[in-house]
Amino acid sequence: MESKKVLVSGGAGFIGSHVANYLADQGNKVVVFDNFVGGKDNLKYFGDEIEVFEGDMTDRNACKKALNKVDAVFCLGAHAAEGQSVFIPIFNAETNLMGSITLLTESINAGIKDFVFTSTIAAYGKPEKLPIREDAPLMPEDPYGVTKMAFEHYLRVYYELEKINPYIVRFFNVYGPRQRMDDPYRGVVPIFINKCFKGENPIIFGDGLQKRAFTYISDIVEPICSIVGKKKLINNPVNIGAEKAWTVKELAEKIIEKTGSKVEIEHVDKRTSDVKVVYADVSKAKKLLDYEAKVGFDEGIEKTIEWAKGEGIKDFKYMDYFEIPKMAHGIYKTKDI
Repeated sequence: MESKKVLVSGGAGFIGSHVANYLADQGNKVVVFDNFVGGKDNLKYFGDEIEVFEGDMTDRNACKKALNKVDAVFCLGAHAAEGQSVFIPIFNAETNLMGSITLLTESINAGIKDFVFTSTIAAYGKPEKLPIREDAPLMPEDPYGVTKMAFEHYLRVYYELEKINPYIVRFFNVYGPRQRMDDPYRGVVPIFINKCFKGENPIIFGDGLQKRAFTYISDIVEPICSIVGKKKLINNPVNIGAEKAWTVKELAEKIIEKTGSKVEIEHVDKRTSDVKVVYADVSKAKKLLDYEAKVGFDEGIEKTIEWAKGEGIKDFKYMDYFEIPKMAHGIYKTKDI
């Protein structure tokens, strides 16, 4: 992508902050647009070349101001917590779907064509075939996946109306430095690391044989930042993720080993919305984005633990309310994650 002024919504978050840094390093003028609900810790990684604009994607006026003279939008703003979304569907829809629609609306009003959207593995739901191709049915199992799927359709509609050039990237279980260690609802890697640092048993929902293609952060940042201008990927979703899947139990064992912790895995009742096994076919990304995952599982976990040591032990921050209390797993109610 040639040098442009770009906006990164959710740019203070885990993936967003890495994307903002990469885009700035490529010579782009970057505007980070964030409401800082997830905190401001990642702002310390930004230099003067990155402008930070505080605002909420659901606020039309804030979107208008943030989009001033912007050439391209990277929409990463979301509350990404699949398992949590089943008991906070209103908050989930307002934040993830309405926020994205509002940003899209004002992008169109501003005459911005290039719009990159980070979708999710959760949009697929339970796969009929493995690995999952991009043309697989979208049948999400949780409200978070529903909002991502729905917004993909909004992008398709406005593409067909010739108002936007959407680039849709579906990520698969991304982890690495800058991921929140105080969030008990999302990010199994930092949750397990934090538990080991505390000397507490990592908690696994169910038998731990759920398989995921854990993908290190650097392996998804470059492809998302290079996608603008790839005409064959306009309105053509693409999977990005590691090709090898690991069980959650294997992940926990690896983190226990590499942190040197004297803890044991603890099992609790499974979550009904959990999909058993999921990993991606990334042949399209290889062909059209020259994609290649470069950081292996062991190396990625080691790098993440090393970063986490500098952050130290964190207290988990729980939500104070549940919109559908009976759907919240008991471990969240007792705050024992």
